[in-house]
Amino acid sequence: MFKYFIFLILNTSFSLSTFAKQFISQIYFLELLLCRKCGADVADSYYLFNKPSPGARKTDKQNMFGKQNVTIQTLVNPFGVKFEIVTIEKARCDNIGPPQGADSWFPGYAWRICACPHCGQQLGWTFESGKNENNSINSFHGLILNNVLGENFTDSLIMMPKVYKM
Repeated sequence: MFKYFIFLILNTSFSLSTFAKQFISQIYFLELLLCRKCGADVADSYYLFNKPSPGARKTDKQNMFGKQNVTIQTLVNPFGVKFEIVTIEKARCDNIGPPQGADSWFPGYAWRICACPHCGQQLGWTFESGKNENNSINSFHGLILNNVLGENFTDSLIMMPKVYKM
């Protein structure tokens, strides 16, 4: 029903401004990010944003999670382990441990492990601004791409039995 309603709004010329139609269209195509291990909703792609790390080994832009030009950064920890992450303003995760200022990929931010609140799988890290720092964003999350899935991708994995495809 909701999809039909959105279709009508986007294809009707009554008094909706072009801006309103673009806004509704943009929100309609966004998707939830899910924990790869248990499938719990952990974030909304609406909150993805570009927060560059000066320590990124590689930066790339891709269309994913219903958004265009999502920044993907390849980061390497002190043990040589590589992670591809996306940065997001809001995520549902349990922060584990006290904030750690050492070895942060984002200067001026301390990090804590961000875990799925449902199953405990590490999703990435929460980065929190220090008290004496003048950062424009107080906190954000770096989600590991290998540990999250887009809901549209998971929907594509579900096959309808042939008996229903008449």
